[in-house]
Amino acid sequence: MARSISGDTAAQTRPAKLIAFPSSSAPTNSAKTDSAPPLEKTEKSSRLEDFLAEMKNQPVLSYYLLLVTTLLLFIIGLILVFSASTIAALDNNADPFLSFGKRSLIYVASLVVMFVASRLKPRFYKRLAWVFLIASWVLQTLVFLPGFHGAAAGGNTNWLVIPGTGFSIQPSEFMKLALVVFLGRMLSDPDLRRAGDKKQWFIMVGLPVLVSLGLVMAGRDLGTAMVMASLILVALFVAGIPMRYFLGIVLVGVFGAAVAVMSSPNRRRRVFGFMDASTTDPTGIGYQRQHGLWSLATGGLTGVGPGASREKWSYLPEADTDYIFAILGEEFGLMGTFLVLGLFAVLCLTFIRIMQRSGSEFQTIVVGGIIGWIFSQTLINIGAVVGLLPIIGVPLPLISSGGSSLLSIMGAVGLALCFARHEPGAQAAWQARRRPLKRSLAVLSSSRPSTPKTRKKNR
Repeated sequence: MARSISGDTAAQTRPAKLIAFPSSSAPTNSAKTDSAPPLEKTEKSSRLEDFLAEMKNQPVLSYYLLLVTTLLLFIIGLILVFSASTIAALDNNADPFLSFGKRSLIYVASLVVMFVASRLKPRFYKRLAWVFLIASWVLQTLVFLPGFHGAAAGGNTNWLVIPGTGFSIQPSEFMKLALVVFLGRMLSDPDLRRAGDKKQWFIMVGLPVLVSLGLVMAGRDLGTAMVMASLILVALFVAGIPMRYFLGIVLVGVFGAAVAVMSSPNRRRRVFGFMDASTTDPTGIGYQRQHGLWSLATGGLTGVGPGASREKWSYLPEADTDYIFAILGEEFGLMGTFLVLGLFAVLCLTFIRIMQRSGSEFQTIVVGGIIGWIFSQTLINIGAVVGLLPIIGVPLPLISSGGSSLLSIMGAVGLALCFARHEPGAQAAWQARRRPLKRSLAVLSSSRPSTPKTRKKNR
């Protein structure tokens, strides 16, 4: 009996031990409670997701993103060109500040061009597409006429001197802009797409494209022709041309580029020297490439400082134009080059966003052509500077010195800004933002004290 009582007592005391000292399997609920995310973190993440979703759906985001990114690249280019062109002015016994002051007129004009182009209606460009293209043909033809002061530079006959001004322009740069608008107009023509007549397509699209490329190649400017070819290919791809025709055009373009390279001794030396860099004479054909790489290597991570480049002191040819990226790497280092590359990436993504949100096939094809133009030119320029591509003399968009290139690219950006202003919902957003401003101005005008003349009229 005692044993049974003691046994019962032990049985009663065991649960107390379990309560006082829980086993390892007991805290599973508390572990789950600890692993659950805190309420503050979930609220912050949801707020961030809501903010990103709201920004993504903003109808005016494309406009401001494109404008700010372009202006940042524009300002960086202004600083670098002033730094690199100062030495060239001193070498010519000229005042560097006066020389840059003349250059700054081009920068002001390019800003005006961008502003005006962004304020025009999209239908304006669509209606005058043929006019723009024919006008660019006329300008390019004047280059070959001595009576109109055609000028040759760097082995290329693509410059036109404006009489009495001391300025020269490169008409082929403006032909790129005209060709972009023309391709958007013709490739989006519903009648032409519905007909499906190959002969009509060749006459209306293929023939003008060949004339444009032929006029540029007549001036022996392979670099500009390659950029124009990239522009054309991207526009055709965006327009949805059948893949068999697209690949055929690519093969014809590659064959034409090979023929152009082999037909010029200067181009052959550059291309073959690039392909076999180990045998390239660093004091001859490889001089510019070698000094460009030295300039990039000197910059390191953070650069030697603004204006402190050594290679721009007549060591690196074309430091303010074709090799401005090397001066960027020397003065601002790897971080500066990554900043510029990041801005170009943002620019590309913004163009793609405009294409996706556009309700017009004409606008989509035009912006696609602008992407092919600007970013093929960027890749060719930077690839040549870092030694991945042969040097063919193509400026870096928005960064290099060159009035014609800057004016045409700023015109293309203004054209894209025009399309961004007319995205679905953008006009309503602009009107909604103007109403509070108008109300504020109305309140301010009503609160002004009346003049003596108005008081007499009121009496």
